[in-house]
Amino acid sequence: MTAMQKPRPRRPAGNAEPFHYLASGLPNVWLMDGFHRADTPDGPGVRIEDADGLHLALARAIVTDRRRFQPEELRYLRRFLALSQANVAALLGNSEQTVARWEKGETAIDPSGERLIRFIVTERLGDDVTVLEALRGLAAADEAHHGTSRRLQHRAGGWRELRAA
Repeated sequence: MTAMQKPRPRRPAGNAEPFHYLASGLPNVWLMDGFHRADTPDGPGVRIEDADGLHLALARAIVTDRRRFQPEELRYLRRFLALSQANVAALLGNSEQTVARWEKGETAIDPSGERLIRFIVTERLGDDVTVLEALRGLAAADEAHHGTSRRLQHRAGGWRELRAA
């Protein structure tokens, strides 16, 4: 090696490098473990352990976060609920075009609509929460914008979000 060459960084063994999980449509999701990289006939691939559990954990992480929904998070939750934009519009008393604008980031979802979506997702997740508890939790929503990555870890009990210490 000459003085001008830099040594190559060593590649960690196994899954030491987090995996940037983009298949959810969310740009800020990093899997710390619970995945396996492999070569396939079509090129490099990744197998996710308990993908359904991962999607439940992502939905729970979004609705329990005190910050306002980002457009891609709203789209993720709508798809998680298996609802069309027209379905969401009917539930919230808005037009389909309004929901499309929210998902494109052209306008922000109104706080009442966001609270109702949080509540619907919480119910879908099967979390044992009363309406009053849910509304009190939602009332404390923080207006700050998302700026952090979501880091998820897979353990024997399933997927969970790693919270900052």
